[in-house]
Order: sequence, then structure tokens, then C-alpha cells
Amino acid sequence: MDKVTFGNVVGFVLAFLFAVVIGISMWALLTGDYVNSIMNEQTRHTLRIVGFAGALAALATWWVQSFAAQRGFVVRLLFALFIFVVAFCSFGGLLRFVYIHATYPNQQDWSLTGMYLASLNDFYTFLLDMFLPPRPAYAALSLAAAIFIAWFGPREAKTADI
Repeated sequence: MDKVTFGNVVGFVLAFLFAVVIGISMWALLTGDYVNSIMNEQTRHTLRIVGFAGALAALATWWVQSFAAQRGFVVRLLFALFIFVVAFCSFGGLLRFVYIHATYPNQQDWSLTGMYLASLNDFYTFLLDMFLPPRPAYAALSLAAAIFIAWFGPREAKTADI
């Protein structure tokens, strides 16, 4: 168990604020795309969960960044970018699956095969809603999140191998 130090407290506060900003930014980007258009039901579901998926992805990326803490800036940046994108897509699909099953429990197949197929469907639906049409703002926001994590995230001094 780590000791509670000033650096740990500041890191926790930074991670929390970072997650809030990323979540609000991701939600605002998708809301801005659909402000003056008619949305179908699956896009409404995606719009409701995209901010939460972004915030959870930001927290997960911050936490996992400790594995690359001893590496250089470029490696930390690429690691954070990869983890953030994978976590965002995964959390988005998972949250969409949970939302649909909680909202419409009588319309769902609760067998293991049915839940597996529904989770795949929700994952692919989330990806399609997020990336078609291409939204360069999400790519820029993901890159900005990776830069922030690489710059301010967990770092450790490099150790020499003897």
C-alpha cells in the first residue's frame, strides 16, 4: 500500500478533473454534431453514454499509464493514445449494453448466447455511431488526452540495469 503523499493527492485530483473534462468534451462534441438533426433511437442511446465512456476511459488510461511511467515521452504518448482509444470504445460498448438491458429488460434475451450477441451488437453500434461519419474532433481530443496523460500522468525516474 502506497503512502498518501502530496504528489498522490495532486495526481488523484488531476486524474479526476481530467476525466470530468474529457467526459464533458466528448459528450459536447457528439451533441454538437446532432444539434439540428433528427436522431434515431440508437444514436440517442449513444449520446447518453458517450460522456461516461470518455470519463471512464480517461481514468483507466491514467491508472494504466503507470506501466509506461519509466519510458520516454513518445512511448508514454503512444501508450496513452492506444489505451485511451481502446478503453473508450470498450467502455462505450459496455455502457450501451448495460443501458439497453436496464432500459428494456423484457425485450432482451438473457441467455449467455443472447447476451454475448447483444454485447457485440452494442459494441459495433457504438463504434458506428462514433466514427461514421468520420469525426476528426474525436481524433484530436484523443490525441490531446494522450498528450496530457504523457505530460502530467504518472512518471518515474529511469533506473539503470546492472
